Amino acid sequence: MFQEMTFSFIGFVGSAKTETKNSRKISTLRVARTDRWTGPNDEPQERTHWFTVTDFSDATADLISAGAITKGRYLVIRGDIRENRWEKDGKENSELQLVANFIRFADPKPE
Repeated sequence: MFQEMTFSFIGFVGSAKTETKNSRKISTLRVARTDRWTGPNDEPQERTHWFTVTDFSDATADLISAGAITKGRYLVIRGDIRENRWEKDGKENSELQLVANFIRFADPKPE
């Protein structure tokens, strides 16, 4: 049985960088998303979640290099969740990697 794991969220850029490995551009974005709600005593509550998103597209790398994707920009991001597994010291390890395949601006272009 095939199970597709995807993600979709809107968040603010904390940092964005691009590096080249084996002639391939790899962009890494740290993106924050904040949940807000009212607590049991009518007190406002909030929790910020940080995500690391990887993007292999030249378009995203070019936007980062041009200074269009910078701290504070509001983005819509969609992509795939990949599980990376490895063994270290006889112990199985795994982590989830968010790989973007769609990034669009959710805010107007800054002047």
